[in-house]
Amino acid sequence: MNMHTDHEQQGDFFAIPDLWKLSVFATNTDHVTKDLVELDFYSYNERSCGLLDGAKLTLPDLESFQYGPLPDLPSLESSSILLNYEKPEGLIRETNEDVWAFAGNVDSFPRAQKPRTWERFYNRDVKEKSPYLSEAGPRAFDAALVAGIDTGVSVEDTHETHIVQSDPLLAALVQLGMGRASSMFTYDTGKQSFQSNFGHLRMSGYTNESFQSLTDVFIEYGNHFVALVGFVEMVYAENSPPTTLVALAATVSSISSVLLRYLGDASTMLRSVLQLQALFTKVGKILCCLSNLVKDIPSAGPDAEILSVAYCCCRDLEQSESWLRATFEQVLSRVSKPWLGSVGSYIGLNPYTATSCDTSLLLYAQDIDVQAEAGQEKTKSKVMPNFISKGDSKKMLETHDSLKLLQKNCLNHILTDPVKSHAINPPGLEWHFTWTDIERIEAKAKAYEASILEAMNGKCSWREPSISADDDTVMGRSALEFDPFMVPDGLLQTDLSDSDNIFELSPLKLHQSIEADALEDFLSCVLHEDRVSDLPNNASAPSLSVTPLLSFSPVISAQARIINLACLRLLFQKHNLRNHLRLQWHFHLFGDGVFASRISQALFDPELESAERRKGYRRIGKIGLKLGSRSSWPPASSELRIALLGILSDCYNSSSTESDEERSGDLPGGLSFAIRDISEAEIKQCMDPDSIEALDFLRLQYKAPSPLDAVLTALSLEKYDTIFKLLLRVKRMLFVVSQLASDVRSRARNKYHVDLFTKRFSFEAHHFVTTINEYFFAVAVGSAWSTFESDIADIERKLGNDDTAYQISSHEGVHQLHVRHEEVLDRMLFGLLLRKRQEHAMMVLEEIFRTILSFVKTKHETSPPPLRGLPSINSKQDLYHKFRNNVRIFIEVCKCLSDKQIGSTARQSAVQSGGSNIDQLLLRLGMNDYYSRPVESISDTPFVVARRFPFLHPQGYPKGL
Repeated sequence: MNMHTDHEQQGDFFAIPDLWKLSVFATNTDHVTKDLVELDFYSYNERSCGLLDGAKLTLPDLESFQYGPLPDLPSLESSSILLNYEKPEGLIRETNEDVWAFAGNVDSFPRAQKPRTWERFYNRDVKEKSPYLSEAGPRAFDAALVAGIDTGVSVEDTHETHIVQSDPLLAALVQLGMGRASSMFTYDTGKQSFQSNFGHLRMSGYTNESFQSLTDVFIEYGNHFVALVGFVEMVYAENSPPTTLVALAATVSSISSVLLRYLGDASTMLRSVLQLQALFTKVGKILCCLSNLVKDIPSAGPDAEILSVAYCCCRDLEQSESWLRATFEQVLSRVSKPWLGSVGSYIGLNPYTATSCDTSLLLYAQDIDVQAEAGQEKTKSKVMPNFISKGDSKKMLETHDSLKLLQKNCLNHILTDPVKSHAINPPGLEWHFTWTDIERIEAKAKAYEASILEAMNGKCSWREPSISADDDTVMGRSALEFDPFMVPDGLLQTDLSDSDNIFELSPLKLHQSIEADALEDFLSCVLHEDRVSDLPNNASAPSLSVTPLLSFSPVISAQARIINLACLRLLFQKHNLRNHLRLQWHFHLFGDGVFASRISQALFDPELESAERRKGYRRIGKIGLKLGSRSSWPPASSELRIALLGILSDCYNSSSTESDEERSGDLPGGLSFAIRDISEAEIKQCMDPDSIEALDFLRLQYKAPSPLDAVLTALSLEKYDTIFKLLLRVKRMLFVVSQLASDVRSRARNKYHVDLFTKRFSFEAHHFVTTINEYFFAVAVGSAWSTFESDIADIERKLGNDDTAYQISSHEGVHQLHVRHEEVLDRMLFGLLLRKRQEHAMMVLEEIFRTILSFVKTKHETSPPPLRGLPSINSKQDLYHKFRNNVRIFIEVCKCLSDKQIGSTARQSAVQSGGSNIDQLLLRLGMNDYYSRPVESISDTPFVVARRFPFLHPQGYPKGL
């Protein structure tokens, strides 16, 4: 074979290369290894590798070889040959050895064996020196670092680094990662970090930078461990830490103990830095996230803030590794358990606190009651965690209020009896992160609701709870939850029987029930690779943004529907709420025509006998206060009592559907006339019988009995009183203008002279007050109440049927009734111009009423016998002009209110019902824009009257009279 040089073979694709040619790196390696330390790193012992001596493999010299005499052959006895034959040790095999097994097992080769090269094949005495540091070993790498060859590290920095043996350094790093001090690393409390005792330490075969970065990572792990231990100690050292903070500290302590136990067991098998890094991979991620969670926790914050921070931390890990997300889901579940248990007691799911909800209510529940008066948004932001939705927060507050109402007024109910409630085994509030668990809690909530409804409807009887040995609730109950002084006798006997069942369990199951910790077992599965398959599959788990809604809403909604139904039946069927509401309509709102007529007659009729005491005078006939026809005012309490005696009772008995046997001596709620508490300035106004405030001292006294006070609250009764005061003023004005118009007609019939201003004033005032009266009673009050009463009647009708009662309880309850009642009152106040934004319109209306009363007062003061004259024309003309201007201003103000969009519930209800009530008032007052015209000079000539005011006779009074 012809050998060619490299330059001769270039471009020759058919040239045969010299396969036996040595590499240029092998033939000339002096320039590569000239700077390496001359150390024999490649010596080896051939015998230690299991190889034979090379001299035994050489052939003998043929020239000097001589054949000698052969030894005597043994006898040909086969038996002797077979018996005396000894097998070499290398040929002895066990009978169970697999002859077909793969002979290339790595463990069967000697570890000290070096790879063979062609150079040693030709010359066994040559000393090989590889140009690659990776093949030269860690010592050659260290020598290169010392010499500063292409490493980028100066010799001075290299000399400051201490090379430590691998085993002690690995052990020190393990202790460092576990947060423990060693001979090489100690914790500096001033810097709050671990420090090296000997400067820079490294292992042979690593640069200073690479190993220092590794050391920094383990210093961070150690700092995390120390911070977690400090957090736990700080929480346990506080006098009264929040329960959620204690749960978090216990969780951190459990996780730390599991991680330390895992690191301690696995660190005995470490042989390299890569194994050390692999050991701390999952541990480091858990430590980092847990340390960040602890840092974000407020030191003295409420439970809601702590849970909000924990939920945000868990939500941030939603897109990370599945095992890390599942780990912190378990942390969130464990930290939330005390708070969720308190919420369960708050809404009646916990039977132990059901009978003592008022006395053992937690601090957060009291905060809810206090903040509820300010608004739901403020309540949720301060008391509820951010994972509780606004709807669930509102339901919990309403359910708690309804439960207290039920406990106070119906002690024998199944929801207020802890023994009966415990027998049905209500579901608890817990986190559920998988679809399987969510479906299971939904089914459990439906079963609980069905059992409660059957018991409430009397379709099934409850039994004493018989807890089996396999029941998880027996094993899960903590001894700390048991308080013999707060538990009824029946439930105490149940707990004693449960204790007997526990002693009957097998020792293994009892040990598992007491010692097993779900979080620790879960972490063990996460950390051990061989147990990863035991972890739950969260690949199709719901997002954490909807997990709280799916976990808590089924239970909260079921409990809310059950309590709503029980409270509605309590209000309507047992305490007759509808009759009490109808009572307010009849008297406070003047819905009873007989009452409105009788009270007007008793207060204003001048033909009745006066209730004033006069010496030597005996009252005969009906007695009244005769407001407007007497000089002394206000009346004495005895006069008021005599004048109004029997009006309320007579009207109530005539309109009530109760039988004589069912009626008691007193009216419902203690309904009666009373004196309103007013200020000194208001008292002075009431003392003037010609003022619009003359009757403001009179009020109706009513106190709603329990539990009806949940709907007829003190605020509602104040609104009723405000409406009653205004409607009583309107009733007075209606009586005054009717008397004025009647007097004008009477004078016209008797052919007395009545000036045109008196005629026009009496007619226009009568028209205006009549329109206001009709609008107030028929539209502002009547239409709103008719809608409300129809809704109440529909609720009462559906409660009589079990099927429809369950359906209505999903959206109706005590709170909904209260809100609906408040809305109808607000709508009335809006229609009656009693809202704060409508005070200007009410001021103008009151000024109009004062003008009318001033005209009547002037007429009475100057009214002579029938043949004498009336008040001067100038005073009447001024009052008439004032009346017209005030009416015009009133209409303009009402137009502004109608056009202005007021963002209130009353305004929205008015719009939804078919239009604004104020628009109807404007339509009644200004149909032909009469009051928008300027007031012209008025003549007494019949021609002018008939031409300008066709609705009047030429004589000046309305047609038809």
